[in-house]
Amino acid sequence: MSRDPLTGQRLGQLEGKVLFVQASDPDWQLYLLPDAHGIQLLGQSEREPDCSLQAPSSLLIRLAFSSQRQQLLQDPALQLSGDSQVLISLQRIIADLRLDGEAELARWLGPVPAHIIGSSLHKGWQWGQSTGRSLSQSLGEYLTEESRHLVGNNEAAYSGEQIHALRLQLDRLEARIQRLEMDPEDRDA
Repeated sequence: MSRDPLTGQRLGQLEGKVLFVQASDPDWQLYLLPDAHGIQLLGQSEREPDCSLQAPSSLLIRLAFSSQRQQLLQDPALQLSGDSQVLISLQRIIADLRLDGEAELARWLGPVPAHIIGSSLHKGWQWGQSTGRSLSQSLGEYLTEESRHLVGNNEAAYSGEQIHALRLQLDRLEARIQRLEMDPEDRDA
């Protein structure tokens, strides 16, 4: 935590706390012990956990990287016991952590290889984002225009207006029928 003293200070506030994470599908477990120098990860610990978290591995991964953590914590497949504030504090610290991966690579590989690797990863990420958006748009257009499994927004709005107009006409027709079925003397009036 020498490169980020604020994070070290925040982790130091959790010193002495133990978070136990137990996953399924695949099965694994991990103890997290935060202190001012970082987070120690252990396979076993003799210390009693302050907070225990049990969930399928896929849910734990989503919990680690999602911005919808509060919603994921409500998932029935997740079991949380003990002092949940330990987990919430640790999540906030990790979410606020901004790592400069290129700078870390530069420490080990040098500035030129680190820049090449960082640029390649960044371009790959941008390509993936662009490809995902393009695929989503193309798929939507295909489902709407080619396969006719979906209708376009204008078509849906027009159909909705037509249905509303038909409902109004049906209501009026029902009112006329009720008037005609009334007493014959009322019909003559």
